[in-house]
Amino acid sequence: MCWLRRCGRLIALLTVVVLTACTGGSTPDRSPVEKKRIRLGVLPVLGAAPVFLAAERGYFAAEGLEVEFVTIQGAGAAIPTMARGELDLVFGNYVSFFTAEAKRTAAIRFVADGYYANPRTWMVLVAKDSPLRKPADLSGKRVAVTTANSLADLTIKSVLGTSGANVTVPSFVEMPYTQMGEALRSRRVDAALLSEPYITDVSKRYGALPLFDAAAGPTAEIPISGYATTEKFAADNPNTIAAFQRALSRGAAVAVTDRTAVEQSIRGYAGVDEQTAALVTLVGYPTSLDPTRLQRVPDLMLSYGGLSQRLDARSMILPSARLTP
Repeated sequence: MCWLRRCGRLIALLTVVVLTACTGGSTPDRSPVEKKRIRLGVLPVLGAAPVFLAAERGYFAAEGLEVEFVTIQGAGAAIPTMARGELDLVFGNYVSFFTAEAKRTAAIRFVADGYYANPRTWMVLVAKDSPLRKPADLSGKRVAVTTANSLADLTIKSVLGTSGANVTVPSFVEMPYTQMGEALRSRRVDAALLSEPYITDVSKRYGALPLFDAAAGPTAEIPISGYATTEKFAADNPNTIAAFQRALSRGAAVAVTDRTAVEQSIRGYAGVDEQTAALVTLVGYPTSLDPTRLQRVPDLMLSYGGLSQRLDARSMILPSARLTP
């Protein structure tokens, strides 16, 4: 927990100070923002690098925005907080967003894509002395995830479902990424689903070993996380949303082209050391929000019982978000 508090303090230091006001323009999305200070719930994973880069490089300030980063354990717990108006946006996994929309916990609107899984960036790890050797060995075991009923357990179920073995779904134990290495070492859990930079960190510090890639086969390059808000906030603050999108897009462009910048950023907001940062496997940073690619998530949820009826991802994407043809 000490480490988590240290991460929180590092993230707090990255709160952006408004340096300039956005000047008025001839188009609506260039008009002054309705809300200058916004609160973003964010899990400090590698996939969040674009938003932190946008903060560090003054891109939000240039748009007249001040972004306060609020550390969350997962989107599942943060979405009700956003629905109450205590957070303005949340960076989190898509399964939790679609679940909230289906259950009417909140009317979710997608602001921008976050990241998708590259090989070895969404991994199930086990302790170095674990007897588990293949996906089917997870049958009935305990698996650590940041949030239950999220993309973590959905992708694990998908891999197990295609393994050809008759397996019992594992039980999922919620905990922060920062506690998973110790939980593996002490046998409190049998396996853990981690994202970068925690895959590299836990492997290096605890000797954890890969059991399987949870983003392979039917889940290869699956969209992991994105930025979402409520329908009401988007309707009340269209210029704020557009300004956020523009700044984030600039941050994503840096993340795509400059690995060194990403490494430096995660050393700050994720609290990893220089060696770990240099070893991480980079995730995919989309520069647009593609409804066809995003539709894979609710369709997979439907096939595994996570949804009772099909959701249309396109209908949840804000009109001001950039769409691919």
